[in-house]
Amino acid sequence: MSSVRNAVKRKTHKERAQPSNRQRFGLLEKHKDYVLRARDFSAKKKRLQALQEKAAFRNPDEFYFKMQSTGTKDGIHKNMGGNGLDIETAMLLKSQDLNYITMKKRVDEKKIERLEGSLHCLSAAESGKRPNKHTIFFDSDDEEGPETFDASTHFDTHPDLVQRAVNRPRREQLEGEDELMPTPNRKIRKKLDKMREGQYAELLQRKERVAKLDTAGQGLQLQRDMAGKGKKYKVKEQDGEPGKLPKFVWRAERKAEARAPHRHAQYPRELCASQLVLRFES
Repeated sequence: MSSVRNAVKRKTHKERAQPSNRQRFGLLEKHKDYVLRARDFSAKKKRLQALQEKAAFRNPDEFYFKMQSTGTKDGIHKNMGGNGLDIETAMLLKSQDLNYITMKKRVDEKKIERLEGSLHCLSAAESGKRPNKHTIFFDSDDEEGPETFDASTHFDTHPDLVQRAVNRPRREQLEGEDELMPTPNRKIRKKLDKMREGQYAELLQRKERVAKLDTAGQGLQLQRDMAGKGKKYKVKEQDGEPGKLPKFVWRAERKAEARAPHRHAQYPRELCASQLVLRFES
């Protein structure tokens, strides 16, 4: 019976068309079209509700590093960051920075040597807190004792120059001079002391700068080494000190050993052949 039922011609059911007075609205919407439209509307509505809830509970202090390279333009989320440098260019720039730091460090070191030479390596802190002392010891057998001690005779200089800590010439150096240079007055000594203190302050600042440049150079060198090849691991963590860098160790890689050259490789072919001939004849 099923075969006969299928063989009988049935009435063709056609979908209802859009009335002629509503042709301007396009095709007539069917139930399946409504279902698709309703599902799309519900999905968009749920998405908007989720975004509104997320915006309501947003943390104003929230930050992540992607914010620095992305943003919205005309309501469209775009990548605002520039193109990054390749590894070769970054390594070249770091090497130039390292060379500049090394050059500035050498300049400061030479300046420190000149300052220490002009200041006779004296400590500014000690000279400012307390006067210098010069202790002299006497033996019981010495003819000269504490009672008969004369500083000008002991140091072999003029009595007016005994109080000087530096630049104290001997008598033989003063013999060629007609008259002794007068001792500077209080105003000039105060000015000289102020200039000396300024030089000591500059010396301490330059030493601190050399230490900072050394730390910066070590940091750049560590970055260059980290960007290179080879397996590495950290062996010591940072102890919290501001100028201390972490330490890394690279694993030793086994390289292929160079093969030993042939014993006749350093001689030309003709010489080797002649040696063979001589051996055969002998």
